Amino acid sequence: MNALKAPGRMPMEKDLQSSPLAVRISDIDLGQGPFCMSFQFDLAMLKASIRRFGLLNPPYLIKDSSFTVVAGYRRLLAAMELGWTHVQCRILPGDLLPLDALLFNLYDNLTARRFNPVEKGMVLKRLTRYLTKQEILHNYMPMLELPSNMYTLKQYLSLEDLDVPIKVSVVTGRLSMKVIEMMNSLSKEDQQQINQLFTSLKWSLNLQRQVILWITEIADREGRSVQEVIDDDRISHVVTNGNMSGPQKIKAIERALREWRFPTMVESERAFTKGILDLRLPSQVRVIPPPFFEGTDYKLEIVFREGKELREMVARLYRTAGLEGIPRFWRTKSNG
Repeated sequence: MNALKAPGRMPMEKDLQSSPLAVRISDIDLGQGPFCMSFQFDLAMLKASIRRFGLLNPPYLIKDSSFTVVAGYRRLLAAMELGWTHVQCRILPGDLLPLDALLFNLYDNLTARRFNPVEKGMVLKRLTRYLTKQEILHNYMPMLELPSNMYTLKQYLSLEDLDVPIKVSVVTGRLSMKVIEMMNSLSKEDQQQINQLFTSLKWSLNLQRQVILWITEIADREGRSVQEVIDDDRISHVVTNGNMSGPQKIKAIERALREWRFPTMVESERAFTKGILDLRLPSQVRVIPPPFFEGTDYKLEIVFREGKELREMVARLYRTAGLEGIPRFWRTKSNG
């Protein structure tokens, strides 16, 4: 076998030797050990291959108090599920440096598959035990198809500390990396509640970011936990409503949280909308209030095709009673 040579590292002084050995699977530690970089995988195709052709590539182990898996973790699990009791393995030298063992498995995986986000986090977390962050940024982030910056490195390192259900949500695309970043400051219990809310319905990733922001702001403002906000009747009754479809529930939850987070603004919007409707303006005319109803400048939008149509529209607006109330009808109501 050729010497291991990682970017920016000196090659080993001699070829890496290994010896064959038939190992009883029960003697192998099949926990996610220090060199493991596998999460949320399907063994069906691998089992089908092993069942038909046998184990084409042997697992590599290190012998300590028990056998530790260096490479071939999935192959061992597949063989065990097929009922195998022994597997022909290759035993690596006991004095192999942990970093070299980790890189051995990394290169073995890179030649056969692509990593999911959680697996990339596993690789980076394990590399931090032996290398500086600058070495990881320069040499290994590109190998994982990640931008070489501290922000991305920090994002992926944080994945290792998440509970398994949340990791699964990341792998399946139900939670975005941006949402995970927002969840990192929450307690484990609150993270679980957010994950349950976002995986029980099919939220867009952009809406997830907005909703989690509103939930945490409400919790901070009212001295509640995230769980207490989600368990509030305004939200829980929507989630458990059997007469609403998924998209209807999402819209209702978004509306409830928005009203809860911005009660004055929502009340102003309603009063403004009612006041405009009462004016019975032409359908081609739209009055646009200042953003968030903060400020004094309004905009008037008129859609027309010809100058004559515009003249008629302006004349009709001139004759419309009640225009002078536009800056006041919503303020009077919301402040009353």
